[in-house]
Formats: sequence, structure tokens, C-alpha cells
Amino acid sequence: MEPTILTRPEHNISRRNISSATIKVLYHLKDEGFTAYLAGGGVRDLLLERNPKDFDVVTDATPEQIRKIFRNCRLIGRRFRLAHIIFRGEIIETSTFRAPVPEDETEYCENTFRTGEEGMVMRDNVFGTPEQDALRRDFTINALFYNIADFSIIDYAGGLDDLAKKVVRVIGDPDKRFCEDPVRMIRAARFAGTLGFDIEQTAYESICRNRDKLALASPSRMYEEVQKLFFCGHAKEVYAWLEKTDLLHPMFKDFSLWVDEDKMRHDWVIQTLEQMDRWRTAGLRVHPALLFALIFGEYHEFLAQQLIEAGRAPLDAAREAVHNHLKGMCDNVRVPKQAIYQVSDIMSNQLRFTRTKGRRPQRFMQQKGFLDAFLYFKLSSKTHQRHEELLDFWTDLRQQKGPSKPAS
Repeated sequence: MEPTILTRPEHNISRRNISSATIKVLYHLKDEGFTAYLAGGGVRDLLLERNPKDFDVVTDATPEQIRKIFRNCRLIGRRFRLAHIIFRGEIIETSTFRAPVPEDETEYCENTFRTGEEGMVMRDNVFGTPEQDALRRDFTINALFYNIADFSIIDYAGGLDDLAKKVVRVIGDPDKRFCEDPVRMIRAARFAGTLGFDIEQTAYESICRNRDKLALASPSRMYEEVQKLFFCGHAKEVYAWLEKTDLLHPMFKDFSLWVDEDKMRHDWVIQTLEQMDRWRTAGLRVHPALLFALIFGEYHEFLAQQLIEAGRAPLDAAREAVHNHLKGMCDNVRVPKQAIYQVSDIMSNQLRFTRTKGRRPQRFMQQKGFLDAFLYFKLSSKTHQRHEELLDFWTDLRQQKGPSKPAS
């Protein structure tokens, strides 16, 4: 298949917009006699005049050859063997061109290629050509290459047309590709929301058919993907696509069913995501525990209230509600224990905002988890128009202007 090639004068990508570490990797591989391309989302974002979050390199050098070339390299992964080339403050992920998924995996040894019972790829280290690698990628807009040898753009999959059309299109049969890797369904929603694109109709229908296969994805990988969904700066738009495709139910079953029961609960989620996007736009970093506390906060309050009505003390109820929900969610999205404990602290600390007498406020403010708890308290107060006097008191105290009169 002959690719579409854009020469340097025909596109807008400049080496000035690519990190110096990535340029070093590309040129070093080229100088050693290997083919080296900038690949995937970095090329897509540069063509769209966006700032890529990271840069990936693809080459015909094997992982072992890459390790010999770069002293600052480590090999990772079993499912996909990758080279991480480590620079100060930046890691350049470098992979070898991969071949198509084989029709008969018995042709390969288990250490090279293996699938699970449902057809999901469990191990994939079969190397191929640039064209094969491009057609192995998930979406056409992620299958573009930038060739450091002549600064051209190489397109084997029609990604340039889909960028112009603003369409997220699966390469190959969507049912098969989503079966190979169910997380691709979430990625489709993320790219559509982040880029303001539509999901191509065949792929959209396939997601709606295959969404339950998301349960087969690695819970640890799902945790990483969930962070990408909500830290992308367009969380509200991404969430809308998760709703359209009904991916929320296999991701967060109990929570999503609870949200469906009441529009006010849905409004809380949307206002939370809007706040996350404002923080992201402002360049503020939010750690995962605060993300989960904010998104699930009203649900945790609901669960805690049920426990209180059953006889639990308020502090115990707040902690138990968080642990029960997030630990149960680990079958689908494996939230680390440390993050669960941090979310638990944020929610249980809400009770301390009602205690405004004596030295308690000052002692609370000096504790490590105060700011996260306050950010939740502030968003919750403004969203529900409650605890307004308390919010004024704590805001004034933080600004060291002297506290307002505490709420009675």
C-alpha cells in the first residue's frame, strides 16, 4: 500500500516544537542506520497545532538494539516490549515496528504472541514494517509518522483525511479491534471529547455493542486510563461521550446507576468536571485522590448517611463509605490503597469544618490533608449553596484576614 506523504513544505510541523530529548533519540537512531519516526499522538497534536503531552518514537531497531545504543535506556513491559530512554525530566518511549495480529497464533512462541479466551491480546512482540505498524494502531489519527530523515509526514491509514473531517475512526474492524483491547473504547471517547471530534458511526455502534467487554481490561490499566479521561483538560466533554456510549456503567456500575436516578446528582458530577478543567487550564496539578474524592464525593456522602442511619458514628460512616465503594470498584478500576486512604481522609475531614472554636481551626489548617479537604468543602458548599458562613470563616482564616463570625 502506497502511503500519502507530505513533504516538509506541505505541513506545519517544525523540529522547534518537538522536545530536544525526542530529537536526540530520533537522530541517534538515524545515525546508527535505523529508520526512526515520531509517531502517534505527538504527530496528531502537532498537526492540529496543539501542545503534545509527550512524544513517542518508533523504529526498526529491536528493543535489545535500542538498549545497546542508549546507555540511559531501560526495557519495560511483557505484553508490549518497550524501551524507555530516560533524560532529565523526560522519558521518551521507543517501540519497534509491530506486525499485524496473526490469524494463527500457533505460528509464534508464547513469549512472542498470546491471546486470552475472549480474543484480547495478552502478549504482542511480533515485529514488522512501518506500514504494518501503522495499520496495527488503534485509530487513523494516531497512525501518522514524522520522518526525521526528510521531515515528511507519512500516512498509511487515512489519518490526514480524518483529521480534516474531525473524525475518530478505528483502523480495521471495530468489533475485532475492541475485542483485542477493550480499553480502545475508552480512548475513542477521550479523543472525541478532547479534540472536539465525532466518533465514526461504525465505531460508535461497535462501542455500544461491546461496552461490557470493558470488564476484561486490566484494572490497573483502567486506573491509569481513568486519570487520563479526567485530567485531559476536557473532562466535561469526555464524560458526555462516556454517557453517549454508555461506557460509564461497566466502568463505575453502582455509582453510574445512582447518578441516573436524580438529575441533581448528575449536575454535581458536571460541576466537578468543570472545576477539574478550570484547574487544568490554570496549570494546576490535581492528584488522583482529590479527583476521586470530588467525582464520587456526593455518592460517598449518600452512602455515609445510610450508615449513620444504621447506627454508625459519623466519622466511621464517612471512612467506611469510601472504603466500601472504592475497594468494590477495584474489580474494574484498581484504585491504589494509598489513594483510597487519602480519599477517606478528605471525606472524614469534612466534619472538622464545623468545629470553629478555640485552637482547633489552626491545628486543622496545619495538617497535611487540609488543603484537599478544603477544596472539596469549598466546591461542595458552592454547588449546594450550603455552609456559606462556614465557608466564609475558613476562607478568611486561610487568607489570614481574621476569621468571620463562626456559624452557630
